[in-house]
Amino acid sequence: MEFILVLAVIAVLCLVIGVKPIYLLAAAAALLGIIYILSLLLLMVFFVRMLFAQKHKAVFSRIDKSPNSRFKVAYYTVDGVEYPNVFPEEGFMQNRLYRSDKSYTVFLARNKKFVFDKFSCATCTIGSVLGIVTALAAVIIITRI
Repeated sequence: MEFILVLAVIAVLCLVIGVKPIYLLAAAAALLGIIYILSLLLLMVFFVRMLFAQKHKAVFSRIDKSPNSRFKVAYYTVDGVEYPNVFPEEGFMQNRLYRSDKSYTVFLARNKKFVFDKFSCATCTIGSVLGIVTALAAVIIITRI
């Protein structure tokens, strides 16, 4: 929220000192492009890390605060050791999505600090594929203009 407020103050200051609105629109488009590229790179890094992770059977143990962030994550027990999921837990239908009476297939990262569950795998795969397709479509559209 503070980020949006800072951008609004900067935009108002630029308009007050006489910057043309078209330049502000171009800067906003460039900022959106940079954010898009960074999020795509982040998804692709996680996708590559997932490709090199080892497949294990795990049991869901709990949902708790992540040791590295302020979000709640799902914890899975693999061979008697508990590992957090790499992405935050799904906030809806927790009773149906995360069940401790079922065995899950997870991908344990090489450094053995976190796991990728089926929701993380879907997020990385779908996000990477859609991000690449969208980027290619944007390049095609921009070059034809």
